[in-house]
Amino acid sequence: MKWMKWHKGEPPEAGWYPAMRIRERGGWNNGWRWWDGERWSWPAFPHESAQKAGKWAIQKEPKGHNSEIMWGTAWIF
Repeated sequence: MKWMKWHKGEPPEAGWYPAMRIRERGGWNNGWRWWDGERWSWPAFPHESAQKAGKWAIQKEPKGHNSEIMWGTAWIF
C-alpha cells in the first residue's frame, strides 16, 4: 500500500516536506527537506537531531536542482 502521494514542482508554502530526487525513486524516500519558497535544503533524516536538521535546512541545493526534487503529502484514507 502506498501512503505517500509524490508531486513535482513547488510546494504551496514554506515548510518541511518529505522529499527525494526524482532519479532516486525507491531510494532515500524518508528524507525531509525545507522549502523556503525558492529553494530546497539538503535532506534531513528522522534519526538525526533537531539541531542537525536545522543545519541541513540552511544548506541549499542549487536553484537549478528544484525541478529534480519531488515532495510528498500523506494519503488520507
